[in-house]
Amino acid sequence: MRLEDESAAIRELFPTAYTDIAIAVTELGGQSTLMLLLATLFWLSSQRRTALVIAYALAGVSLLLAIKTVLGLPRPPAELFLKPLESDTYGFPSGHAFAATVVYGGLVSAYDRTRDFRAVAAAGTLILTVSLSRVVLGVHYIGDVIIGVAIGFVFLGAMNRATRGEPQRAFAIALGLSVLAMLAVGSSSELLLGLGSSIGGLFASRRLDRLPPSRSALEDGVLVVVGIGYVVAITTLESVVSTVEPLLVPLYAALLAGIVLAPAAVGRLGFGALEPGRR
Repeated sequence: MRLEDESAAIRELFPTAYTDIAIAVTELGGQSTLMLLLATLFWLSSQRRTALVIAYALAGVSLLLAIKTVLGLPRPPAELFLKPLESDTYGFPSGHAFAATVVYGGLVSAYDRTRDFRAVAAAGTLILTVSLSRVVLGVHYIGDVIIGVAIGFVFLGAMNRATRGEPQRAFAIALGLSVLAMLAVGSSSELLLGLGSSIGGLFASRRLDRLPPSRSALEDGVLVVVGIGYVVAITTLESVVSTVEPLLVPLYAALLAGIVLAPAAVGRLGFGALEPGRR
C-alpha cells in the first residue's frame, strides 16, 4: 500500500549531492513558508479569497493530524532520512503533500483560475515537486504522498461546497475540526495552532469587508514589513510560552487576527495619501 520498493527506486535515482535542493523544495510545503505566502497574498491581493484559503489550511491541519494519529503508521526507518526530523513520528499520509495540495490547489480554486492552464500547471508542479521531495528525503514512502494529495483534493472539494466561498464559515469549520481532533487524539502544538488561529480568524474575518483597499505601493510595502515583523514577534513569543500549552491558544489567535487586521492598522498611518489616485 505504501509502495516501499518504488520509493527506494526514486531515492536511488536522486543524487545525494543535490540534497540541499530537495530540502529547499520540501519547505515549499512547510508550515512557515505557507503561512508567510498566504499572509503576503492576503496583504497584497484579494483579502476574501486568500482568507478562505487560510481557513482551508487551518482546517486541514486538524483533519490530517487526526487521521495520522488514528492510523498510527510510522515513517520509513530513520537511517533513510536525509533531513533530520524533530517531531511527528507518523508517516501516513504525508502532511506536506496534503498541505501543498490544499494551499496551492486552494489558491487556484479561490481565485477562479481552474481554467487557466498556467495557473493549474504551476500549482500542479509545486504539489508534485513537494511530494517527490518527501520521498527523496526518505521521510515518506510514495504511497504516503499519493494518499496525501488525494485526501487534499477531496478535502478541497468538500470545503468549497460547505463554505460557498465565505471565509467566516470556513473559519468556523476549521474551529470545529480542531476541537473534534483534540477530543479524538489529544492536545498537540499543531492542534493548538489550528484551534487558536481558527478562533482569531473567525472573529477577525467579520471585518473583512471593512478593511481599507490598497492606496499606494508605499503603503503596500509598509504593510508587508509591519506584517512580517508582527509574525516574527509572535512566533518568537511561541518558544517563551510553549511550556504552558494553554497560552498558545490566545497567542495563535492573536497571530491570525493580527494578520487579518494589519491592513486596517497600517491604513491609519496615512501612507496612501502620498500617492493619490491609487485604488
